Amino acid sequence: MKISAIIALVASLFGCATEKPQVLDKTGMVYNDADYRSIYANVFDFDNYDGQPMFAVAFLGYGDRMDFRHEYVEGIFKDLGDAAIEQVGHIDYEGDEWYLIVPRYMEDVDITNLDTGEVHTVYNGEAFTVKCNLSDLHSNIEISTEQNLSGHKFSPQMGGDGRLVQNPDVWDITDYSVSDENLYVQGGE
Repeated sequence: MKISAIIALVASLFGCATEKPQVLDKTGMVYNDADYRSIYANVFDFDNYDGQPMFAVAFLGYGDRMDFRHEYVEGIFKDLGDAAIEQVGHIDYEGDEWYLIVPRYMEDVDITNLDTGEVHTVYNGEAFTVKCNLSDLHSNIEISTEQNLSGHKFSPQMGGDGRLVQNPDVWDITDYSVSDENLYVQGGE
């Protein structure tokens, strides 16, 4: 009896007989982050990404043409089917930079026009594209969510290095390997 108690004590000290504890959500069930994400967000491996981004964002290019937007969206979400691809909405603000925004969670996302104060809401964490930014110096929109009352926000913008401006709430999913002639369509040529 004493020997088995000693063996159990030694095993517990060195973690031999223990399992990793499971995090419980509010209902007492095991928490699975993917259960709280939309079908669009679950296309991406948020669980293994370094950090806790609230949005996956891709820069789609410059210009007035939407054909590259359609190709990019169809390529990323091809496994979801045509109906899901057709549900990816678009919001057009002044400017010529195109972005794909995929919220991490199934919650409402507000897009605020910083010039007018007008707010557009995208519901239930649906993916969407946005055309914005008249200036290279600052964004004319802010994208935000009130996840767990803490609030997360960012303004999509390209940096001087040709990459998305860094923000801890954003995972840059831009495919920079796409050729310049497709990614950087100037003036709707």
